[in-house]
Amino acid sequence: MTHPSRLILVRLLPLCCAIACQGDPTTPDAVPAFAGGNVTAAVNTVASVTILPASQTVFLSDQFQLTAQPKNSAGQLLDRIPTWTVTKPSVASTVSPPGATMTFKALAVGTTTIKATVDTKFKYAKVVVRSVVGGKVLVTPSEATVATGGTVQFVAQGLTKTGETVAVNVTWTGSTGTISTAGVLTAGNTPGVYRVIATSAFGAADTSAVTVTTSDPVAAVILTPESASIATGGTVQFKAYGRNTAGDSVAVAVIYTATGGTIAGDLYTAGTTPGTYRVIATSAAGLADSAQVIVSGTQIARVSLLPDIAASRSGETTRFVASAWNTLGETVPGSFTYEATCGTVTAAGVFTAPQGVAGSCFVTASVEGKSATTEVVLLTNIPGQGIPFGISDLWISPTSMQSLGVATFTSSHDYILPNEFVSHISAARARGIHVLLSLTGGSHDRYKTAGVFDMGKWRATMDTYNTAAIRSAVADAVADGTIIGNTVMDEPQQSGTDSKAWGPEGTMTKIRVDSLCAYVKAAFPTLPMGVVHDQSIFQPDSSYRECEFFLSQYANRKGNVDAWRDAAVALAQRDGMKVIFSINLLDGGVQDRTGPLDCAGTGGLGTHGLNCQMTPTQVRDWGKKLGQVGCAMLSWRYDAAFVAKPENQAALSDIAIALSRLPRKPCGRDS
Repeated sequence: MTHPSRLILVRLLPLCCAIACQGDPTTPDAVPAFAGGNVTAAVNTVASVTILPASQTVFLSDQFQLTAQPKNSAGQLLDRIPTWTVTKPSVASTVSPPGATMTFKALAVGTTTIKATVDTKFKYAKVVVRSVVGGKVLVTPSEATVATGGTVQFVAQGLTKTGETVAVNVTWTGSTGTISTAGVLTAGNTPGVYRVIATSAFGAADTSAVTVTTSDPVAAVILTPESASIATGGTVQFKAYGRNTAGDSVAVAVIYTATGGTIAGDLYTAGTTPGTYRVIATSAAGLADSAQVIVSGTQIARVSLLPDIAASRSGETTRFVASAWNTLGETVPGSFTYEATCGTVTAAGVFTAPQGVAGSCFVTASVEGKSATTEVVLLTNIPGQGIPFGISDLWISPTSMQSLGVATFTSSHDYILPNEFVSHISAARARGIHVLLSLTGGSHDRYKTAGVFDMGKWRATMDTYNTAAIRSAVADAVADGTIIGNTVMDEPQQSGTDSKAWGPEGTMTKIRVDSLCAYVKAAFPTLPMGVVHDQSIFQPDSSYRECEFFLSQYANRKGNVDAWRDAAVALAQRDGMKVIFSINLLDGGVQDRTGPLDCAGTGGLGTHGLNCQMTPTQVRDWGKKLGQVGCAMLSWRYDAAFVAKPENQAALSDIAIALSRLPRKPCGRDS
């Protein structure tokens, strides 16, 4: 854990970000004139990439397909061949030449992501591979009746032994007529009861019964619906049937064609150009019928507002981000209107929480009749209630805080100089911030001579705080809960010769750290004393007598969070101490130990080594588990890019809300 310091380092991180249509839309019956100048660059520039399907589950050793759709800023498909990358090649590999649609084979049970990159844009799809042990194949419909020469569409899906639905490739066989590789049966000319069988590569199979009946010759083909109006990218399900010479409806096999979009089976998907188009159903005898499809521009189908949950102290601001999606599932710009049930919200979505109000506010973003609402839980500073939740490097000066994404935090852990101390405590109290002090913070080198901890230097620094004004400010702030406690040393277990080390192994012991706590306690008798280190890495068989709490920081590489937490609580209970937990936001996620160091599927690249940032789910889950059993909850460290992400703000807010509803737990020893 890096000790609190006013030096804030911001690392610039790189920005990350069904089967494909059968062809591009054809020219509509009436083409509107294009208004604009030279747009060749924009038309040919990839603005986004999507993968269809975005996720799927398949059986081991089976093949599956993914289709990449690169589009320009106007939403038009571009004819580009993507570069495909399998995150875990042991789980799946390519088996077809490079193309927009790529065929893969499942090699091992597990989960992987597959990345499609076109120019600088990319997208990931998730693939889950399941064992074939106990796997089944299910054919629908399980039985069907069809006239001679008629068609029936059969569909096969896989089921794991636990009942999970899985995509599966099958070989179709039938005892009447013919059946295509896509499962379309064309009945023979002899009435009777027949079978259709779907057999998977691993041997599982299922059978459907087909009853073939006689019928009069088909006199006409009827296509329904006769007309349809949809938005670009929308779909229409068509059905065709025959009418015999007696006027009865009978089954008939047809081939569908379409303009202005694509048709797979009998499902029409509109293209991206508005206009009037046709769908045509033609029988083997040449009989046909057509339907009109009017394609209009895409409309906004839904709106989201992020963060989707927020917490805020009085007077603090939260920046909300509204997004709109059209009927194609693509994000589109919108002129949003923001409203709030209390406080204020600007036209840009910046909400300011009201002063002295408890409960919740609701912020709503609306556009074209669609809206989304987020609840803002108002955090109140009530004595005896709420476990403080904070972050290191929260303050940029003794009286000024970071301005972005800090409304949710109710505590801090920063190093403050003696001449700034009194004004800092006053500012923290006014802003509802509970302060964990680090009176002897800053660089470790300040307290070393020839690379070894120097008690004289440490005490000399500590003595600069021992003034009447500071003693009075500390006593008042401890009494009203503004000050949580003070950490006397950061990671005393560090030994060696680097800048973080305190000297050769054995330089620092719990007895020596205890003397630091006692020294500060003599000047500030009501101030809880603590030290920063994990429970198991610094003389776990010894105990503190003067230090009253320890600050322990979790990262995924330290093992299961429940076991790690319980070990810390057990040691604290053994020694009659309290514990402050912290989560390492920037380097505490799952490390990237495979493939290129890109931290794919995590919260983003960490600050060093193989470390990755925590995901919002990890922040939320780990923060709640740890925070509820400590006397305070911290996080390392403030990073503008991290807290600017609405999903991270929501996760941090969830922690703050949960902890605000628990009783306060002083960090000093119980009397």
